[in-house]
Amino acid sequence: MCGFVGFVAFVGQEPPHPEWLARMNDTIQHRGPDDDGVVVDGSVGFAFRRLAILDLTSAGHQPMRSPSQNLLMVFNGEIYNYVELREELSALGHRFTSSGDAAVLLAAYQQWGNRCVDHLAGMYAFAIYDAPRGTVFLARDRFGEKPLFLHRSSRGLLFASELKAIRASSLWSGRLHEARFAELLLRQRVDVLPETEETFLADVVQLPAAHWLEISLDGREVQQCYWTLPIETVQPSRDPIEDFSRLFRESMRIRMRADVPVGVMLSGGMDSTSIACEMSRLVGDPGTRSAPLHAFCYEAEEFDEKEQISDTVRETGIVVHRHRPTAQEVWADLPAALWHHDEPLHSPAVLLGYQLYRLASRQGVRVILGGQGADETIGGYSNLFVHMLVSHLLGGRLDRVRSEMRSLGITWPGGERDIARQAINLVRAHLLRGVSSYRRISAQRQLASAPGWSVVEPGFGGMVSPIVRGSGRQDLLSELRREATSAPLPCYLRVEDRNAMAHSVESRLPFLDHALAEYCVALPPQWQMRDGWNKYVLREAMRGKIPESVRARRSKLGFAVPVKSWLRGPLSEMVKGVVLDGPLRTSGWVDARGLERLVSGHLSGTSDHSDALFNMVQISHILTMHAAGWARPSSAVG
Repeated sequence: MCGFVGFVAFVGQEPPHPEWLARMNDTIQHRGPDDDGVVVDGSVGFAFRRLAILDLTSAGHQPMRSPSQNLLMVFNGEIYNYVELREELSALGHRFTSSGDAAVLLAAYQQWGNRCVDHLAGMYAFAIYDAPRGTVFLARDRFGEKPLFLHRSSRGLLFASELKAIRASSLWSGRLHEARFAELLLRQRVDVLPETEETFLADVVQLPAAHWLEISLDGREVQQCYWTLPIETVQPSRDPIEDFSRLFRESMRIRMRADVPVGVMLSGGMDSTSIACEMSRLVGDPGTRSAPLHAFCYEAEEFDEKEQISDTVRETGIVVHRHRPTAQEVWADLPAALWHHDEPLHSPAVLLGYQLYRLASRQGVRVILGGQGADETIGGYSNLFVHMLVSHLLGGRLDRVRSEMRSLGITWPGGERDIARQAINLVRAHLLRGVSSYRRISAQRQLASAPGWSVVEPGFGGMVSPIVRGSGRQDLLSELRREATSAPLPCYLRVEDRNAMAHSVESRLPFLDHALAEYCVALPPQWQMRDGWNKYVLREAMRGKIPESVRARRSKLGFAVPVKSWLRGPLSEMVKGVVLDGPLRTSGWVDARGLERLVSGHLSGTSDHSDALFNMVQISHILTMHAAGWARPSSAVG
């Protein structure tokens, strides 16, 4: 887990200067405080910051050259199956002086070229300069856990692990991508914006997840998608519970490989509890860290999960560190978190994760396992129940539909009638998916009803285009694929990476092992959601393996933040000061009177505008920091 900067100067252009690369590299020191390096090889230059997790010796130094000296690499992330790959590559004649995964990745490229990504199980972004071919090969992991940003100019291709490095390059125009901000102000949450190559900076894009890019020194590019989630349901040939358990245990086993302490982000939910309990069972296995294991938990009076967490602690013996901040303590970290993230946050809950990773770092824990990805691949969100009904309806399984509606009607707001209405609407959308005009009109209606129109200036909002869904399929598998690859998971993965790396901690996500995710997404819907229970295969696989108080619990909280009451109470004066007197008001993006009505409506208790107000506060901070050259806040240190 590290960070890098690179530049490919096109033929006839000035090659990169080491000091220029080092200056950009210094902006991401938090990603790698243990070591750094800069190498310029002709018209290609790489700079690297290292966070030492595997092979803590100097043999893991980057930029790394191949034994033949004709390949040069920078690599951010972890190749979890590096032990198995090293054995395979050794049998093919490769020799290794490092015990880590970076040398294995470099040998994999030397052996298989651009097909090396097919052999990798991990999270990664990397760049390899192939001098004999005169190309630079860049790749990003299947789900996009690791970032890779690109800026193209007439001089060449600049790439980096964080946007702030590109900001510091002197090549970037300095302009914000205003249409992206307009879309956020209209739709009011970052995690509902579909994933694209675009960022919040003009002329800066990201390499899409599961893609590689090869660029020649003359500027020619080839970009290719190398992996997708399944598009069809697969009937299991064996017991899904046994298969899931085997895949999950293997994912956990290889993600506990580390030469530093390992911990877990623990809530009272099933995902993190499953991870914590499996960690305790794996302690002592060859290649994994020994006890004690550490857990980091958020506590709040409004969202009490102490019983479930205590049950897990008793069962595992894990050392728990509890975090219970005040509203003021959470909000004080907003400028620093925004500096690290470079882009708007989807929720104040991001700040809790930011603080928990800081707590982990101060406890000396350098690797943290988390539960991200389970909801989007196994079926964790309540809206997915309706898509499950659609799958059964389209499959003609009416008996299953009736049974599921009875189970859901007990707890569903609005009861069976509301469930039926939603399912019928989705079936209609599914059947009309081939009619492009229907998809276009639906997208236009959704944009017209976006909640931010009461505040956003019409001209500014007019920059936003309707989001027209591609396939328009509404069955459960299609919705899981959308949530895992479009929204909300890509947003949550950005949060995970930036929060962890802000404090020089590595985040690992066992549920996003690609073999496990492929299996779960393609399961028949009754293994994902059944009888009103979400994540059914996980619940059954964890029977007797996690506390029953967690396994048999229906409610889902996560890191819930009482932001509505905070913004009306202890943070009300801050809201009025930042929103009504800050740079957003004079930006030309919002209507001043609409802004005043929105603030007064929330503070008086007549309406809830928590999402909108949070976005306006953070956008005001972003505009202020942007005008100041994105200088590092003092609170972003340590």
